[in-house]
Amino acid sequence: MTISLQPIISAFPDYTVTATQRPDGSQLLSLEKDGMQVTRVIPSPQLSAPVRVEWLLSAIRRDIAQAGGVVAEIAAMQSQRQAVAQHP
Repeated sequence: MTISLQPIISAFPDYTVTATQRPDGSQLLSLEKDGMQVTRVIPSPQLSAPVRVEWLLSAIRRDIAQAGGVVAEIAAMQSQRQAVAQHP
């Protein structure tokens, strides 16, 4: 199963985005810019729902920030906002 990279390419236009299928059906996603590379394994159903795509984009933003030496605030992380909204 090949994932659609369009949401990721649109969200990160300054990065070179590639994906390689792994034997288990997941994808190895790589974003590269100015010699910095961020990789993430994406389970095959990850891009099947808009909320999952938003979570993935949030996680990639966090990974890029961490690779650049910046730690994201918990309040700015979408996955944490969702957890708080579901369990006030």
